Amino acid sequence: MLLLAIVPFALAQKAWVTVSESKWQATFSDVFFVDAQHGWIVGSNATILHTADGGTTWNRQPLPLEVELKKVQFINPQVGWVVGDNGTVLKTTDGGQTWMKKNTGTRTALLAVSFVDDKHGWASGDGGLIISTKNGGTTWAKQEIDTNNTIEGIHFVSPQVGWAAGGGGTLLHTSDGGQTWGFQTSATVNTLDAIFMLNDKAGWAVGAGGAVVATVDGADWVVQESRVPNSNGMPEPVWDVQFADENVGIAAAEFGVILRTQDGGTTWAPLEPRPVAARLQGVHMLSPMEAWIVGKDATILHTTDGGDTWDIVSSTSELRAVHFHNDKLGWAVGLSGSLLYTKDGGETWKPQNSGDVFELFGVGFVDENKGYVVGSNAALIETLDGGKTWHSVSDPGDEGHGTAQRIQFEGIMSWRSAMGSYAMSFGTPTHAWAVGETGRVMHTNDGGQTWVGQDIDPMMTGAGFNNLYGVHFINENVGWVVGDAGTIAKTMDAGLSWAPMLQGPRLNDVHAINEQTAWIAGEQGAIMATTDGGATWIDQTVPTQANLNAVLFRDANEGWAVGEGGTILYTSDGGVTWLMQQSPTTNNLRDLVQTPSGQIWAVGDATTIVRY
Repeated sequence: MLLLAIVPFALAQKAWVTVSESKWQATFSDVFFVDAQHGWIVGSNATILHTADGGTTWNRQPLPLEVELKKVQFINPQVGWVVGDNGTVLKTTDGGQTWMKKNTGTRTALLAVSFVDDKHGWASGDGGLIISTKNGGTTWAKQEIDTNNTIEGIHFVSPQVGWAAGGGGTLLHTSDGGQTWGFQTSATVNTLDAIFMLNDKAGWAVGAGGAVVATVDGADWVVQESRVPNSNGMPEPVWDVQFADENVGIAAAEFGVILRTQDGGTTWAPLEPRPVAARLQGVHMLSPMEAWIVGKDATILHTTDGGDTWDIVSSTSELRAVHFHNDKLGWAVGLSGSLLYTKDGGETWKPQNSGDVFELFGVGFVDENKGYVVGSNAALIETLDGGKTWHSVSDPGDEGHGTAQRIQFEGIMSWRSAMGSYAMSFGTPTHAWAVGETGRVMHTNDGGQTWVGQDIDPMMTGAGFNNLYGVHFINENVGWVVGDAGTIAKTMDAGLSWAPMLQGPRLNDVHAINEQTAWIAGEQGAIMATTDGGATWIDQTVPTQANLNAVLFRDANEGWAVGEGGTILYTSDGGVTWLMQQSPTTNNLRDLVQTPSGQIWAVGDATTIVRY
């Protein structure tokens, strides 16, 4: 009886469980507080979040439609408006418990909204569109302006006086409620994405190329130096700006950049370190000390000390790869420079500062302290202290000139030094390979001290110019890479020579258990297997058409594959039969890994981490 009681319990433990998954899965585009307690956030997937306790808790307000929402404004805790794609205007008179869709007479995307009281409001958007209402949004009328440039921002300070900003540095002003609009010289040709007027004299507009322009008389605009970083070689676009008074202002920008001024914009400075690396799209200041910022990857940031420090209220990581060095130490990496770390076997995951703001796709460790991460923009970052600090080995501005001393692509392959990497595999603690864009393969045989380019296609079959998404080495000599157009290449001599072939759809991952036996997973439910070292590949029958992103085998019989929509497949006979597993998530799963003790982990979108 005791045995009978134990067996079902043991079987019950054989299930996938969620360790981490973000509550909010959206891009947040705007935040607005009507007072210190009542605030709203809007974004993609018809998302409206509300707080009635100063941001301690946020709750979603349901909408019976699917639309991307761009801007939100309230005039008191009960009455507010939201605008978005397809000419959408929503109004609430009960604090957002219910939202009413208003007829705007347009399907044009609305990007900005400004109300000065419960009756007078304006919205603007694509194609030089400005519409206005005099009855609280019940009816809307188009206003005539002499431009087709997108109007990205609009701000009225009274029923008569307002400004609008948009494409090509467009700045417009009206003193009669928008019956007539006149151009003002903005002092920039960059698109202006947002405008904020403190009163009828002082205002600021921000936009592409780090543009910040300001006025102190409501008429003449001058350029202010934003001092945004150049993370990708160009000044970051600035997406929103707001001031608490005539001196203190905060602007939200790309790649997690937060700009602050304490002298009205005479000097701006980016705040370091960046709390996140995601695009920041909306900012609202409650006072010189308290502000909220929202953005991509469900980002919500809050400061109560004027921006010196920021609490990360919400942030998702779009995870792409996971690695366990042993049963306790593990790392996961993803988009927007995401890097998470566990030291308790995955029970808890904490962020580490990767120092990178782009996409990270592969991670591996030489020992407990020394590790490497690869990603887009030729990224190769290194830690020598277990992830406490990371630094770049590559040169993002290299442009194929070989300026990164520890990375060498010689001869006709030198241009590949500027390409990104999509995956990495350690065959031994000292031998690793990273693969990526346009056939990029680089190899280290000294634990990461030096990396040398390899050519998988010297005979020019075409495989060498395809993107490579998967790599797996079983030792210091034997490994496979896979990628676009069914690219498969194997080496038996540490990459000195490769045997490439083209077979089937895009292939995303490969896993081998010995020199003869391997599996490949790819698009449209593709799984192929070889038992003769890759001479022939046999399609396996799979009960899904979902794109598969990762495959892993424990031995010749037991294996898993994961993919889009939370798909998890399992086989106990080497793939002769694959069965759908009950998945704890509907988020895309991107990578699989096995710990030394045999525990299986998968990671994916929205900080999804699951284990078996």
